[in-house]
Amino acid sequence: MEIFGELPTKPVLFAACDSRYFFEHGPAFIYSANDVGSDIHIHIVDPIPEAYSIAAVLNSTTTVDISYTFSFSNPDLDEHQRRTYYACIRFLVLPLLLPHAKKILTLDIDCLIMRAVAFPTTECAYFPRQVADIEGVSGWIKEGSKVAAGAVYLTDAALNVADAIAKTINTLELKWYADQIALSAIFDQVPVQFVSHFDESFMDWGFVEGTVIWTGKGPRKYNNEKYLERKKSFDRIVKEVMPFQNIILKPRLDLPFKQMGLVRKSDAEIPELRIFWHLFAEGLENTLDNAHTIEMPRWMFNHTIQTFFPQDTVFFVPHVEKHNWQGNENTLYYMQTVFPWLFTIDTEGWGGGAGFVHDYNPEESFTCEAFDALKAYMIAGGTKFPQPRGKGLDIDEEFIFVPLQLPHDETIRWHADISCEQFVKSLCDWAEKKHNGPKVIFKGHPINLESMAPLKNIIDHYENSFYLTELDIHEVIPKASAVYVINSGVGQEAMLYDAKVVTFGRCEYMPVTIQGDIKVLDSTWQMVKEDDLEQRKYLYRSWYHWYVNKVCYSVPTPLNPFFDSAQVPYG
Repeated sequence: MEIFGELPTKPVLFAACDSRYFFEHGPAFIYSANDVGSDIHIHIVDPIPEAYSIAAVLNSTTTVDISYTFSFSNPDLDEHQRRTYYACIRFLVLPLLLPHAKKILTLDIDCLIMRAVAFPTTECAYFPRQVADIEGVSGWIKEGSKVAAGAVYLTDAALNVADAIAKTINTLELKWYADQIALSAIFDQVPVQFVSHFDESFMDWGFVEGTVIWTGKGPRKYNNEKYLERKKSFDRIVKEVMPFQNIILKPRLDLPFKQMGLVRKSDAEIPELRIFWHLFAEGLENTLDNAHTIEMPRWMFNHTIQTFFPQDTVFFVPHVEKHNWQGNENTLYYMQTVFPWLFTIDTEGWGGGAGFVHDYNPEESFTCEAFDALKAYMIAGGTKFPQPRGKGLDIDEEFIFVPLQLPHDETIRWHADISCEQFVKSLCDWAEKKHNGPKVIFKGHPINLESMAPLKNIIDHYENSFYLTELDIHEVIPKASAVYVINSGVGQEAMLYDAKVVTFGRCEYMPVTIQGDIKVLDSTWQMVKEDDLEQRKYLYRSWYHWYVNKVCYSVPTPLNPFFDSAQVPYG
């Protein structure tokens, strides 16, 4: 079973369910727990996009900490097996969560938390039932009825108990009561001094006032008026979000932007590069009227979240584009640029996929202020990723500098018609055949050198192409005859050194670069040799004036060379 999502890092109430049950019971469970101040962990098996969206909205309208994990069931299970698997999944996941949360009270998702929950003082607690004398109950059902699975408490000191429960379930046939049979068998073996018992004063299915937890056993969850009325009072998700006109989807900065298995909230300081996302979203919320921020791991955001809001609600969505988000006409897409305090907001996307790319007009008047300010930032060592300062090239020959991009990066997938591998091999082949031509110097991407291995393997087979990592772009770019990129942000930075920049993909600065063709590299090189550098310098300064003053939205920070003017034209 492959599990992904965020691990809880503190004691929690824990429930698990499939997407359908999450829609039906999750909001009331979460709001009821929130109202009594209990932190929550939810595991959703077989999640669909709407489940991620409901989770995001719930998180933004509650005050307690809520974490989520997810997994998928075996598609070969029949209807009855799948129903049993959904009932058992919480006890299969529990051993993975317990070492991180330390204390977990496992409950049914159809519970309502009616009063503040006090955890037991023992390492274990469960709800034993007296069924020996119930007429007509025998065999498998009788054994399974000895324990109510709706309330099980364990601490990390009882991790062996959690492991034993999960292992026992995995040995049993997947039919109803499997989880309760496993619980009964294992708790019978736990010494009594380590165990507390829950009773109907703690959890009941008769919905008695004063009970800590109401649980909707069987058909009661659908036909008991008292339960349904109280559940309805907690199910307020639509009411919580309807009033807002502007919704800002903000990526969690303490977790990976991409789905990466099980992750844990980091206690480490958030990197400065990511802090700007927080500052930008905060600035948006403070500037826009009637705005609300929804903060979740970026990979969980999807367009179904918009269905919970009125059609005219404006959404600000990070790090995606219209073609893969599929938002409505009121959706705007925002993205951090190569200068981390500058962001773009666009109706189509970002980088080479943004609509604003086509708005640049080289005939418009401009000043050099933006170009000069950013050039000073570059000369002082500023760049998106740290550089090994002072590491240049000891080379007297003509060379082309090629800063490599991450092969799996979205700007390659969405804004280029060639792969990094094709790009590298074509350049290496060309340099090898070009007698007395330039050398090609490739630099590995500093953020993920492991992903460079396939590209390095290509380069290592050639004599006129070289792969290096310890290079300072501030030292190398001014000496290069040209900078070749697919659509790397380094190309945009290289413009500030008045380098001849050749682009082979789509990017926001593409209109003022030499347009390369990977199929005719001789012609591309000829364009470089014949390029009017003075005209290129003019275009660079014109473009930067337009980009900084008419396209980008600036986060006020001392790193920002425009901090004194504090340009923040949000909206």
